[in-house]
Amino acid sequence: MFGAKLFPFWDQQIVNLGLIAFLALSLGLGLALVQEWQARRYQRQIALFIAKLKRIQAEDNMGGHILLAPSDPMAPLAAALNETQHVSRLRLKQLQQQASTLAALVDNMPLGVMRIKPDHTLVEMNAQASQLLNITQPKPGESYDNVLKNHALVAMLNRALTEQKNSRKTVQVDRVKLDVSVVYYQLRPRHYEALVLLYDMTEISQLQAMQADFVTNASHELRTPLTAIAGFTETLLSGAQEDSALRAEFLHIIQDESQRLLALTQDILTLAKSPMQERHLAPVAIKPLVDEVLTSHKDMLAEQKISVDIQVPSDLALVQDKSDLKRLLINLIGNAIKYNRLGGRVTIKADHTEKVDTLIIEDTGRGIPSDEQGRIFERFYRIDKSRNQRIPGTGLGLAIVHDLVKELGGQVLLDSQVGVGTKVTIQLPTTVIKDIRNGED
Repeated sequence: MFGAKLFPFWDQQIVNLGLIAFLALSLGLGLALVQEWQARRYQRQIALFIAKLKRIQAEDNMGGHILLAPSDPMAPLAAALNETQHVSRLRLKQLQQQASTLAALVDNMPLGVMRIKPDHTLVEMNAQASQLLNITQPKPGESYDNVLKNHALVAMLNRALTEQKNSRKTVQVDRVKLDVSVVYYQLRPRHYEALVLLYDMTEISQLQAMQADFVTNASHELRTPLTAIAGFTETLLSGAQEDSALRAEFLHIIQDESQRLLALTQDILTLAKSPMQERHLAPVAIKPLVDEVLTSHKDMLAEQKISVDIQVPSDLALVQDKSDLKRLLINLIGNAIKYNRLGGRVTIKADHTEKVDTLIIEDTGRGIPSDEQGRIFERFYRIDKSRNQRIPGTGLGLAIVHDLVKELGGQVLLDSQVGVGTKVTIQLPTTVIKDIRNGED
């Protein structure tokens, strides 16, 4: 009786224990599944974070932000990565802008620029450097030994890299004179490069040479009349003044040399006149100005029996500095008379079109040989000085004409034939004159 009651009790206990065991197993399994899911979730997030960091490090397309719920344990890390991405984007954009600005500056600056490595690798070369060195743009990574054609330049670069120091030297490349500077610098620890700067000194050197020649020629030309004046004056003071005929001859020579010295000084001052010097602009009637210049040459015209044909409209006026225009006409008309033949003719023309104002001085003189026409506008240059020794002049007249017309934005054209004559044409852009007129109104 007692056993019958006892067995159902134990059966119930066994059932309960089984239920508890099942629940415990289910709970454990559930927890295991939750932990596995959580671990996989964390792994995915960490993989996402790592991928994001790699993109930031590689400055690649960084994509959007990582979005996590505020309660997510990884939310602070995601926020830090998002902030890092934002800062990296800003810095990358700034670097790209700086790189673009630097590239534009290097490509358009008037300096030739090259970057080279100690192993002679040519890292970079801008367009100006290619032009100055007269070579095609090389491929990246080429050796400058194979690219550069100038041995002196290659030797200079080799020496600078070997000695690991800055250097500077003038190098002649074809017809271009280059000031070459090599700047040796540290790119990063134990890594060095050299920056090569090429500056075209050709024009400056030519100007310096012209200035030196000008000073030498001016000194010589000034010395000649001064020597003559001093010599004949000394002779007169030594007793030659007692001879009236000799005295008169010497005084005439002194007068001629003094006028030559005065003309030479005036021409030198005209050439030294700064282009920025203020000019007095006003309408200048060309016909009366031509008459005025011809009047100053009336004795020479009469002596050589030169006829003048003036083809200048009476109403033609140019708004310019009158002294400049007068200087142009004095030199051109003076040359047309001096180098003309006896009984020759000087023709003076002026014309106006929509774009160009033209002034032409034409003579029937001895003409200029073709091989000398290219030098006729050089300072102190005179054709066949031995033959023209008796013709007064400084050799600066056409140089003055050339410089003045250039300042006015125009050009001088020369057409000459030996034994036939010479025609000099001055062309001034009408637009420049119109602008000046508008400024005066």
